[in-house]
Amino acid sequence: MENTAQQQVNRYIEILFARLTAKADVKQFEQIIKNNVQAKKSSAKDEVDYFDRLMLNITYFVENKAVWNKMMQETYGRGQVPKISYIESETMAQQMRIRQAIGEKMNDYTKLFHSQYKALQVTEEDVVYDYAYASVEHSLRYDFLTYVTIQKDVQELLAGEFEETLRVIDGYVAYHADQAVNQMALL
Repeated sequence: MENTAQQQVNRYIEILFARLTAKADVKQFEQIIKNNVQAKKSSAKDEVDYFDRLMLNITYFVENKAVWNKMMQETYGRGQVPKISYIESETMAQQMRIRQAIGEKMNDYTKLFHSQYKALQVTEEDVVYDYAYASVEHSLRYDFLTYVTIQKDVQELLAGEFEETLRVIDGYVAYHADQAVNQMALL
């Protein structure tokens, strides 16, 4: 059976994710998430405020995914390997922009959240684990981008159809985030 360019790209991504996550300390990540959750809980005035704080962070991670996708499209999607300095400065600038935009729309977001809490009968476990999952995905996405960019054979990422390459990366991000969060005891 012939190995297509996309199959080779997919295998390359699989290998990089295996290397990237091989020595990941899930317990350390669990502790960081627990500390973040506890800080939000202890500073919240009530359960709704606590949920809002976690949900706003999840919104931040979702917005960062869109920025990550755009950064990937504008670099690798155009056949260009970015420099680490570009990734770092662009990530920093975009994250500041996202924080500001979320801050400006906070009332709109929280109104939406409040209606969902009731309609979906959201529990603390739901919100905490969604937060953990979004947090781990966020870290994996940006760690992968940095890690792939410093590889000597990074050009391999450019060989396939880029939309499919992004879907494969997203699949591995979701898989590894799921594996990590399923090992965590957050509550």
